[in-house]
Amino acid sequence: MSVSAIRKVLALAILGIGMPVAQAQFAVIDVASVTQLVSEVKTLEQQLITAKADLAQAQASYQSTVGARGMERLLSGTVRNYLPSDWNGLQGAFHGAGGSYPAFSTDLNTVLASNAVLSTRQIAGLPPAAGQQLQSERQAVALLQAVSHQALANASGRFTSLQQLIDAIPHASDQKAALDLHARIDAEVGMLQNEQTKLQVLYQSLQAQQWANEQRNREQVVAGHGQFATRFQPTP
Repeated sequence: MSVSAIRKVLALAILGIGMPVAQAQFAVIDVASVTQLVSEVKTLEQQLITAKADLAQAQASYQSTVGARGMERLLSGTVRNYLPSDWNGLQGAFHGAGGSYPAFSTDLNTVLASNAVLSTRQIAGLPPAAGQQLQSERQAVALLQAVSHQALANASGRFTSLQQLIDAIPHASDQKAALDLHARIDAEVGMLQNEQTKLQVLYQSLQAQQWANEQRNREQVVAGHGQFATRFQPTP
């Protein structure tokens, strides 16, 4: 029964109290009980309003921890894998096979050409082993230079990219957005660390290639001395 209905019953009961007994049409009503009932109904109404407010707050709190906030789209245009992933990819960049890494391939061949002193004709006049050794050393130096150039350019460009994450901090409007942003920053830090690891391994590979070239050069010198000694050995 609603509060208004209870009030009507209470008013009729009060009117019935003043009527003669012979004309009474209503049963005797305990006014104190009805008053108590009205008070309880009001209390229940207030409790219901409070419960609805608590439910709305709980729903808002839940929504602040679920759903997408778009943080995964931050830095979506950043090129991270800008260098070949293996040694064959590095070597292929010399022969125009760096389709996935056009900037690296272009820089690599530019450096290779700018470092050259001997012409193709002069190299062709060298013994085959010496010509191959010279070409291998040229490529090792060009690879190291091109990797350094690309790493420097990429590291400089990342300042602008990281600034986007910094700028997004004040716009984290709720708990989920803040958590997503922190997760996105952690993921970016992990990718930067992985990039540094890749650069270190690439440098070690290039250094190993340079050592291999030096070793071949020493062996070619030794082999040449042996041929010289055999060719000019005195006749008994």
